[in-house]
Amino acid sequence: MAGLHSGVRIPQLHAVQPGRLVFEHLGDRHLGPADLDAAAGALGRIHAAAHTQALHGASLDQPYAAPGLVITDFITPRAAALQHLPLPIAELPVAFYKDANIRNFLRTDDGIAVVDFDDLTLAPFGYDLAKLIISTAMTFGRLTIEQIDQARQDLQHRSRTSRHRCDLHRGCPAALLRVPRPPHRPLPAPQRLPAPVASSTPLA
Repeated sequence: MAGLHSGVRIPQLHAVQPGRLVFEHLGDRHLGPADLDAAAGALGRIHAAAHTQALHGASLDQPYAAPGLVITDFITPRAAALQHLPLPIAELPVAFYKDANIRNFLRTDDGIAVVDFDDLTLAPFGYDLAKLIISTAMTFGRLTIEQIDQARQDLQHRSRTSRHRCDLHRGCPAALLRVPRPPHRPLPAPQRLPAPVASSTPLA
């Protein structure tokens, strides 16, 4: 990931030891709900760089092999769930899914840093954003529609304006990144409950 030069800080690998990897320590300034758009923008930069430099020829229904690395395809482990989704998944532009928990984003003096790439799989653009939004809500509480929509816009914007420009207009954003607003339904008028009926049964 560091070799992508996406503009997003990735911790450097310092040592490989039996049973563990030792990475650069980047501090503990975690992000919160107010930083959701910044985290989404960082994802957009990394995804655009990965797609442009490596994954532009990949397919979501096939594993991607790189020197010393095989990234699992998107469709095989999710086949049961995807069969009910009316989208041409295999034809979408390929990025990756890194389990984007909000706790895996840090603020550093050089900007946003992203850590924990243990369980990479291929994924469409926007799939990582869904995990980022859900993990933020589960950690800090309910998010507003405006916060979610701003995160979506930042991911799309950074994917396009990164120096590793990626065109997402192949059916992906509308299908995977749309944030529908729930229709407004007025509350029903309150109804008066019927008065309780007095019982004629004598008490024992």
